[in-house]
Amino acid sequence: MNLLFDTSVWIEDLRHGGLRFILPHIRGRYFLWMDAVAAGELLAGCTTRPQRRIVDRLLSPFERAGRLISPAPRDFRRAGEALSKLRGSGVTLKNPGGALLDALQAANAARIGAILVTANPSDFMRLARYLPVSVRSFDEFRKGL
Repeated sequence: MNLLFDTSVWIEDLRHGGLRFILPHIRGRYFLWMDAVAAGELLAGCTTRPQRRIVDRLLSPFERAGRLISPAPRDFRRAGEALSKLRGSGVTLKNPGGALLDALQAANAARIGAILVTANPSDFMRLARYLPVSVRSFDEFRKGL
């Protein structure tokens, strides 16, 4: 089974080591992927060279394993359509500035059949109305291991 952590999970891990006890439990059960959108967001949040090196060390194994997934042209269309349908039904995501980035992560997860794990599930649950993506909160996922 494929697994994709969104940016919020990786940030939590970088700040507080939130995945330290989780990763050993997912080995052999899941194929962990890194989303290129999340990778870009992580790098954009770096303000120093040491921070960029830490993120580079996080990304390198995914690149070597061929598990860094980038949005395909169809993913942009699916993400845009999902956002359009949400807005058409009067729903705005909590973070409208990052809505397209979140929708792209959801579209990537849907394309590879991954469970999308996030610390902020509300927007992704809304997107799941129009994208065939399985969303789990980080707390729910962790308890199920």
